[in-house]
This record gives sequence, structure tokens and C-alpha cells, in this order.
Amino acid sequence: MNQQAFIATAVISAALGGSTVFAMPSPMQQLVQTNACPGCDLRNVDLRGYHLAGANLRGANLEGANLQDTNLMVANLVGANLRNANLTAAYLERANLEQANLGGANLSLAVLRHSRARHADFSNSNLTGADVRYADFRRANLSGATFEQANMQWARLNHARVSQTNFRDAYRPRMPYRLNLY
Repeated sequence: MNQQAFIATAVISAALGGSTVFAMPSPMQQLVQTNACPGCDLRNVDLRGYHLAGANLRGANLEGANLQDTNLMVANLVGANLRNANLTAAYLERANLEQANLGGANLSLAVLRHSRARHADFSNSNLTGADVRYADFRRANLSGATFEQANMQWARLNHARVSQTNFRDAYRPRMPYRLNLY
């Protein structure tokens, strides 16, 4: 039922004295029920441990959200705002994080294997112990981020900003990635 028909039904029911009360689902209910909530306002929501594999959260505002241990495999997070979100041990394999804002986010122990994070903002984020093998960080802002003890094998960092980025004890074989300037 489209939204106009839904509202019309609610108005007619109320006018006829019907006792049925219609309520639009909250963005979190919508996400849990449909696995999609593009553009939704989900600030500070607690989705810890949820199974959201393949979720469509394109352009959603998840600032400050708790996504600890959440399965976001193959999720569409293009342009999403995940600023200061808790993504500790989150599973983001093959997730699309292009142009997403993850500034100040906690991604420690997160799995971002094969994820696409081109043009994403990871400034001042914590990726300690994260698995970012084969991740694509081309043209991403990694300034001030911590990749301490992260597995960065074959991660693509072409044209990424790495000012004051901490790569201490990160697993980086000799040549699998380069900070290419071409």
C-alpha cells in the first residue's frame, strides 16, 4: 500500500469511529523488517549484534550508532554517515563504503576484507587489529587513523591521505600495496 493510500485509510477509519490506530514504522523497525532504510536517520541507534547482511543503508545517518559485532556483509553504505560509530568487531566483508564518513569511528577488530571504501573518510578512526585485506581505500582520507596490528595485505591505498596515520605493527608485506602518486 502506498503512503497516500495508507494515510487516506487511516483518516477514513478515524472519521468512521474505527478504533484502529495506524503508526508508521520507526526507521529502526523499517531496517529490521525490510533490511533496507536508505537515507534514514538512525543516529545513536543500538544495532549491536544484528544480522544486516546485504542491507541497503545508502546515505543513512548512523552517527554514533552502536554496530558492534553486527553483520554488514555486502551492505550498501555508500555516502552513509558513520561518524563516531562503534563498529568494533563488525563484519563488513565486501561492503560498499564509498564516500561514507567514518571519521572517529571505532573499527577495531572489524573485518573489511574486499570492501570498497574509495573516497571515504576514515580520519581519526581506530582500525587496530582490523582485517582490511584486499580493501580498496583509493583516494580515502586516512589522516590520523590507527591501523596498528591490522592485516593490510593487498589493500589498495592509491592516492589515499595518510598524514599522521599509524601503521605500527600492521601486516604489510613488502610490495602488496603502495602509496602511488600516479
